[in-house]
Amino acid sequence: MRSLIFLAALLTVPTAFAQDIEDLHWMRGCWRSEEPREAESGAQYTEVWIAPPAPILVGYAYTMGEGEVQGWEQMRIEVNGRLEFVAMPLGAFPVRFQVVEDDTPNRVTFVNPEHDFPKKIEYWREGARLYARVSDGGSEGQDYAFRRIRCPANLRP
Repeated sequence: MRSLIFLAALLTVPTAFAQDIEDLHWMRGCWRSEEPREAESGAQYTEVWIAPPAPILVGYAYTMGEGEVQGWEQMRIEVNGRLEFVAMPLGAFPVRFQVVEDDTPNRVTFVNPEHDFPKKIEYWREGARLYARVSDGGSEGQDYAFRRIRCPANLRP
């Protein structure tokens, strides 16, 4: 009987916030912004997240518009005591963001209040869509809505 009570208690405990790389399995894959990303230029944003056989999630992103690459970024999510999002836009010096507790399934939030912009990075998944928001921690920010795409050979690692 004690075993059943213990098992029932475990099943009713809320999902803990993302604490390790495996908790973010829902981010893996190739994602492309809905058309058009930016109405003026028709730019399209692509993000790719892979999980090598190591405790890390590696990502890269690029923006295509007007027939050329308009921007790119290398990213990784790693465990450094807690999960950290590390961004390197245009290959710049790494900027680290710390995970924030959030019990919402398929959602993760990272913050760095000392950074100029963004101070907050959020990802969440709803069905076959991945969403991201980079913001100042308040109302100023950029939203991204992605659809899963089949990873073309040139995007695969």
